[in-house]
Amino acid sequence: LHWILIMNFFLYSKCGEGAGILKRLQDEGNNCSMYIQEKDYSNVYDGILTSTDYPEDNDIIIFDSSGNGVKADSFKKEGFKVFGASSFADKLEDDREFGLEFMLNHGIMIPDTFKFTSFKEGVNHVKTNKKTKFVFKPSGKNIPCKLTYSSADMEDMISYMTFVEKNFGQEIEDFVLQEFLEGAIISSEYWVGKNGFIYGSFNQTIEVKKFMNDNLGPSTGCSGNIVWPEDESNSIIAEMLRRVESDLISENYIGPIDLNTIVNEEGIYGLEWTPRFGLDAICSLMQLINQDLGKIIYDSFEEDSEINLLTCFSGGARLSIPPYPIEPVGKSGLRDTQKNSPNMGIPIRGLEKYEDNCYFYEIMKKDGQVVHSNGTGVIACISDVAIDPESCYDLVYQILEDCKVPDKQYRTDLGKTLSKMHEEVKEVLETVWS
Repeated sequence: LHWILIMNFFLYSKCGEGAGILKRLQDEGNNCSMYIQEKDYSNVYDGILTSTDYPEDNDIIIFDSSGNGVKADSFKKEGFKVFGASSFADKLEDDREFGLEFMLNHGIMIPDTFKFTSFKEGVNHVKTNKKTKFVFKPSGKNIPCKLTYSSADMEDMISYMTFVEKNFGQEIEDFVLQEFLEGAIISSEYWVGKNGFIYGSFNQTIEVKKFMNDNLGPSTGCSGNIVWPEDESNSIIAEMLRRVESDLISENYIGPIDLNTIVNEEGIYGLEWTPRFGLDAICSLMQLINQDLGKIIYDSFEEDSEINLLTCFSGGARLSIPPYPIEPVGKSGLRDTQKNSPNMGIPIRGLEKYEDNCYFYEIMKKDGQVVHSNGTGVIACISDVAIDPESCYDLVYQILEDCKVPDKQYRTDLGKTLSKMHEEVKEVLETVWS
């Protein structure tokens, strides 16, 4: 009987990024509602999803981002089932030193990494190690992701750190300088259930972060990506991830866990953890999930759970409008952005018949028309599946070319770029495995 399968889901979100996940759960016939913390984003998915301040007693609570681990733990204490967040998960991602130590404690190599709370000490370290290229990775609340920076040389890094200290020093709590390693970057993910990793969930992602073609421009969360399922029995990275499985069980963490790595002929080096939904990776991954997502999440709290992923590639491209990729900073950041470069209410046309290929972000319905809600300008991730990475983008680019959105922005080189990156990753992983 179908009614037995109807479930209740509540999304607890900072800015509504996970509303697309909730929309899929609603489309599957489930009862869904959400709460958005940041009031400036409160109209995201207006007219599409129901907003409320608190979950009902039998709701499964989903978190879409880090930073709300304390709230997630409090929901657990009240008896709620919580997916995708915990205080432990926050510490794993946000405390870079803790996350890297967690890797080392489980036999995962990392690049030489040094933590600083003083820019002066950091600059002195760069001067002392003149021949080493470093990557600057800051920690703090509400700092732009573009601040992560890979330097060309010592002078480049010192000049950059001077700029960051002047403009963002108050927001940055601490930072690390990590040795730059040549190699291919790949993210590998399991979904964690009550009894550990969910069978069939292992998948891998390659993404490009730079906003413009040929990897020019500022770094974004993700400009494009490919996701594919991998045989965990034949993956050295899956074996590495399995080393932390018992810790995740003991921490009562249920949700996705991703290890971002750089791979070269010398081995596999851990870079950072993502114990939450990865954006835009989840957008592409949902194209590969050919079963009810709601049942997968529900089963993760039960004894037996399994995910069936299509054995092909899924490729996604981020569609945006100005002022993106500008990231508002401070309490009045988004309001200032809307004042100087307004985008709320911009019509979004031509995507109606491709809804299955669209993971929408900052949208709402007004007078029956889909328009851009309040936000930075991120409209959607457009994705499709194919037997090879480049072919994933055939329909994606047709959709992007045909849609009618003023001042639309997206990279046009993703098929070739990500296909080349996949070949490089595949080759170096085969070398390491052998």
